[in-house]
Amino acid sequence: MKFTAGSPLSLTAASPGTVVKISDLPNDTFPVVAWAVVCSYVDADGMDTDVQPVFVVNGHALTTFEWYRTEGPERGVTVVTE
Repeated sequence: MKFTAGSPLSLTAASPGTVVKISDLPNDTFPVVAWAVVCSYVDADGMDTDVQPVFVVNGHALTTFEWYRTEGPERGVTVVTE
């Protein structure tokens, strides 16, 4: 199986009450529905992984990697437990 940077490798459900805040939307929160082990780097010798939140924005489930790829790093993501 071939993995690329940003590929989710596994998921586990998140406990209720954890949300994501986005830097330019300070009054909005987005629920974390799962935690994902995501491939952050891959080469011929192996790969590195990160644990990232899976959060819902406008009906779409996104990891932090996917968010930054589509929205850019200037729209920072912060995980908050309410």
